[in-house]
Amino acid sequence: MKKVILTAVAIAAFILSATAADNVANKTVSVQSKARIITPITLANTSSQALDFGVIARGATDATVVVSSSAAPSINVLTGDAVVLSSAPQTAAKFTVGGENAKTYAITIPSTTQTITSGANSLNITGFTCSNGATGTIGTNDVFYVGGTLSVPAAAVAASYTGTFSVTVAYN
Repeated sequence: MKKVILTAVAIAAFILSATAADNVANKTVSVQSKARIITPITLANTSSQALDFGVIARGATDATVVVSSSAAPSINVLTGDAVVLSSAPQTAAKFTVGGENAKTYAITIPSTTQTITSGANSLNITGFTCSNGATGTIGTNDVFYVGGTLSVPAAAVAASYTGTFSVTVAYN
């Protein structure tokens, strides 16, 4: 009988030690999962206000005409003898950003030469600038302006030139 009791005690000890080992080797912890959905960011060319260099009378030399990135840019011929007529005011492109209030965003403007055309004729825009720099905050700086520099060769063909460029905003 002693052998049976000792055997039963040994088996019970073995089972208890195996269960204890399993409890030490396998632990389960629950952790919280989270998500916060925010309003998508939006970008609009406000009132379809384009980057407009105005009406330019080309000169005898190559010229550069600048539109600053402000709400009311002044007429500015950087180089050359071209003349910007004041009867057709220049405008910086105007943009409005929407989305989650107080969230910051990055602004990307062209860093390469953009071309505007009239048939086979073209002019180049470079030196794009943004009134907000490279960032903004929705609810505070949610309107910004983009300006640039237009190259007007002395041999530019008299015509109306048009084209597009891209501006991108993205949440930080």
